[in-house]
Amino acid sequence: MMDEVDRKIYFMLLEDGRASLSSIGRRLGLSHVSIRNRLENLKRSNVINVFAGINLEKLGFRILIINCEVETYEIFRELIKIFYECPRVIFITRTTGEYNLMVIMIAEDIDTLRSMVEVCSIRVYKGIRRSEVIIGETPDLPKYIPVRLFANKFDEDTPCGLNCGKCLRYNENKCLGCPSTRYYKGLKI
Repeated sequence: MMDEVDRKIYFMLLEDGRASLSSIGRRLGLSHVSIRNRLENLKRSNVINVFAGINLEKLGFRILIINCEVETYEIFRELIKIFYECPRVIFITRTTGEYNLMVIMIAEDIDTLRSMVEVCSIRVYKGIRRSEVIIGETPDLPKYIPVRLFANKFDEDTPCGLNCGKCLRYNENKCLGCPSTRYYKGLKI
């Protein structure tokens, strides 16, 4: 699906996502039109996507990894559907071994992270037999991660069906709230 030239284009964009088509073309001995056509084909084929990423370390973010044993495939699919819209989720995958679902989420501060573990967590849903929570530092690799926390949403309820305005932790200022709702208090930077 990707030939050697496509791979070189990809690695150049990985190094600098803002590299111009002309500069990439010059480095590869191709025209900018040729580079544009190759990129469009790769994007259209869903092989690559060029996006902006945030350096979580610079913002003091923490990582939350939740491994779950989900009872059935139907429940698994429903959880994917619910948490796909969660602005804190950066990674969801099926796994093998003791657990069959892994979710990686981000939090701006330790209080919000605790809320994600205790209140608004995938692990409290019906159909989760057991779970394991791992709290981590910001990742060393990749350095930049696509983050959806900066959306200007004004919904009353979160994608997972909760309401921050009714949450005790939120009302005690122990959580920033969900970025997809009108309750979100923003980043503490």
